[in-house]
Amino acid sequence: MNLSAIHRSLRLPLSSAANIVYTLETLGYLDRNAENSHYRLSLKMLGVSRRLLNHTDIPARCHSLLEELVRESGLTGHLAVLRDGESIYIDRAASDGLVQFSTYIGMRWPAHCSAAGKALLAFLSDVERRNILQHLDLHRATPRTITSRRVLENQLRSFRRLGYTWEMEEGETGVACVAAPLCGSRDHLLAAVSVAGTTQQIPKRRIKELGATVKRYAQLMSARLGTDPV
Repeated sequence: MNLSAIHRSLRLPLSSAANIVYTLETLGYLDRNAENSHYRLSLKMLGVSRRLLNHTDIPARCHSLLEELVRESGLTGHLAVLRDGESIYIDRAASDGLVQFSTYIGMRWPAHCSAAGKALLAFLSDVERRNILQHLDLHRATPRTITSRRVLENQLRSFRRLGYTWEMEEGETGVACVAAPLCGSRDHLLAAVSVAGTTQQIPKRRIKELGATVKRYAQLMSARLGTDPV
C-alpha cells in the first residue's frame, strides 16, 4: 500500500499516518518500493511474529511440566520472558499449600532483582547481556537488591556456570526464588522457569537442591520445545 491508502485505511490524519510509516521504515519494520512508493512488511516483522508465536506456544507445551514442578517442590511456579529489562510472566501454576502469591500472567518484575530475570540475563550471549545491562536501571527494591553493575555481572557469570539462578529478598522482602533457562534450537534462549516461596520455604540450605530440580525441569521443557536438554 502507498501512504495515501494507509492513511485512508487507518482513518488517521495524513501527517499522523506518515509519521507512523516513516518511523516503522526507519526501525526496519517496513520496506519501501522506490519505484512506486508502496510499503510492505519487512522480514524483521516476520521475526517479531515468530517470537510471539514461540512465546504463546511455550505455555501450551510446558504447562503440564510446570504443574509437575510445582507438585514436586510445593512452591508457586512461573514461566517468564524478557522484555525491556523486565521479566514478564507468561504462565503460572499455584501450589496447594497455605502460602499463596498474588502473581498473575502478564506481571512484570525488574530483571536485576528476580530469579527469572537473572536467568534471562545470565544465559544471553555476552554481547546481548552487556547491551541490556548498560541501560538497565538497577533501582533498589529492598535492602538486599543488588544495585552495583559490576557485582550483578559477576553474579550472572557465576549463575551461568551453575546452570540456574536464585535470589533471596532482592525483589520483595520475605520472598525467595530459584530459576533456570529454557532454550530452543541452537541453544537460543526462549524463556525461564522459576519457583517462588517464602524465605521459610526456600532457606539458603535448600537453594542447591531446588536449583537442581528447576534445572532438570528446564531441560525437560527445552526438549519439549524442540531441542536437546542443555
